[in-house]
Amino acid sequence: MVSGKKIAAAVSVTALVAGLSYMAYFDYKRRNDRQFRRKLRRDRKKVEKTATKISSPSIDEISDLAMELLGKVASEPMPQSPEDKEQFFMAQVSKGEALSSSGASAYPEAACCFFQALKVYPNPVELVMIYQKTTPDAVFKLVMAMMAQEVKQKQARYFDVFPPRDSNVRIKDKSKMEGKTKYKHSEDGVKSDVVVPNRALFATKGVEQGEVVYEEESVVSALLPCAQNGKFCYHCLRAVAEEKAETESTEDVEEKVEETESTESTEDVEKKVEETEPVEETKKSSATFECEKCHDAVYCSEKCRQDAYDAYHQFLCPSSNKTAREFAELTQKSHELAPILIAKFFGTLVDREKKKEIARALGVSDKGDTDEYTTWEHLEIMRYLELIPTASDATALHKLGEVMSASVPGLNEFVTGERYTMLKGKLDYNAFTVHTEGVVPKETPETHVSDTMRDDHTKSAVGISMYLISSHIAHDCDPNVQIVFPDGTDKAAVKALKRIAVDEELRISYVDPQQSVEERQKQLQALYRIKCACKKCEADLEAAKAEAAAAPAAEDKAETVEEKSAEAVKTIDPNDEGTPSFAAVAASPTPVSAVEDKAEVVEEPEASPLKTIDPSDEGTPSFAAVAASPSPVEAKAEEAEKPEAETDEEEYETEESSDE
Repeated sequence: MVSGKKIAAAVSVTALVAGLSYMAYFDYKRRNDRQFRRKLRRDRKKVEKTATKISSPSIDEISDLAMELLGKVASEPMPQSPEDKEQFFMAQVSKGEALSSSGASAYPEAACCFFQALKVYPNPVELVMIYQKTTPDAVFKLVMAMMAQEVKQKQARYFDVFPPRDSNVRIKDKSKMEGKTKYKHSEDGVKSDVVVPNRALFATKGVEQGEVVYEEESVVSALLPCAQNGKFCYHCLRAVAEEKAETESTEDVEEKVEETESTESTEDVEKKVEETEPVEETKKSSATFECEKCHDAVYCSEKCRQDAYDAYHQFLCPSSNKTAREFAELTQKSHELAPILIAKFFGTLVDREKKKEIARALGVSDKGDTDEYTTWEHLEIMRYLELIPTASDATALHKLGEVMSASVPGLNEFVTGERYTMLKGKLDYNAFTVHTEGVVPKETPETHVSDTMRDDHTKSAVGISMYLISSHIAHDCDPNVQIVFPDGTDKAAVKALKRIAVDEELRISYVDPQQSVEERQKQLQALYRIKCACKKCEADLEAAKAEAAAAPAAEDKAETVEEKSAEAVKTIDPNDEGTPSFAAVAASPTPVSAVEDKAEVVEEPEASPLKTIDPSDEGTPSFAAVAASPSPVEAKAEEAEKPEAETDEEEYETEESSDE
């Protein structure tokens, strides 16, 4: 019987002979077969070209390759159970690491492995940060390009599934509806091929005035510095209820004593009054939920405190470490809430994805249409302002990385200066002011913030917040909807100000609509780079033009009135020779009608008839003298009784006037 060792030796010899034979055949073909040599050269060039593309590719080449790889992995089945996902993840990561160390030619396959592992990992953002640190740069770029291509594919169907149908609204591109295409321009004014969408929110059903179109939870929110006084929840912005303690003054005690039983003597009553001291009115806050470390963050419930800690307060608490305290001081000095909001956003993003994955693993997740989209993917759809990075932004970004590095590894590498500026621009364009029914202290130079917020100034501002659906509502100075906060929290409700028809666009006012058109347009241009051309602005501008055109006519009219007034004064100047005396004017047949005629001609107060009887003029009688002057009938009667005396006196005055 043949032993196993002999069989193994025979197999080894056979394999060796086969290998040597293939090598001889390969060498013979390479030397003598021209077509074979050409094929070898083509294959070698193809590999070299692929390696060159991977090592130093252009953006277009990376995008094309990523699209090709994405189509390759799209048909592969994905595991469903948590155990299968974990095994799949470990296998793909191990395979990807092995391929990455094989050289540039294996980079595409390695990128596919890392991309597949990314799809089953509970926290994709965290894994991307790890990839950035551990994988070759070419592989990481390829993985990110595959993610970008997938995002583009998801974005193509994004508006088919978001917003949810029960929100009664949908997002449409007005440029496509109107047949107008807007292209993006570079800084030097050169038009590019990038189409800028003009998205807006439209109603999918009719809504009556006063009805709520939809309600929406916030993505991230923060209290304004002026409201950080312990009276508002640091998480949901709800006003913390305050209860007045019972107050007993001396008078109250005396009234109670008077109502006591008559068995008590007068001495006992007086003793009780003396022993009772006035109790000052105190307020006992029901907000017993606060951060156990800093005691500054106050919450309205235990749920808010726990949610805030899980999402962001665990690393933003000023009392947790020195870095967090320095970050809080930095944001306070900069008078900006953007760094705090961005820190909260990343903490909330990681926390939500973790909870979403846990819910899916337990089989209790919501199978809604928006389940496949992360908060980051929602954010990428929003518009934003292109801002210029500043030195304070760089400092805030550095501190942000230090604060969150322990909780979110690799955040400092992932959130570059460009991404930070982009996030800040999205906040500046899409953030809303949260209003409250409570009393908020007035803003001071110390509590002032420079962040841009959509605010119609209907009520007191308590905080700033951002929403996924409402961020797509366009501006109009004559809005048909309004953002309200019926629960007293940062949960927003869109309320109809007018009757809204099906497929009608929803519009809110980004600024105070009661301001003048000049002030509104100035703010819109400065804050949002919007040149408003709504119907209200057009009407107000036309009215302003008409008023400006009427101004010169009014000035001419005023000059005419002044000239007439001067002529009126001149006609009764007592210094002029031949001017009748005031008695003669008063004795005229129709003094009342003459004054009425002059009042009709002279409308301006400068030309009032009282000016013609200015008491400061020499020789002009005072108003009292006018009131005391006799009527024409009385004057004739007196003249009949003393004709000679009146005549002599009148001649005397005339001569005296002539001598002067």
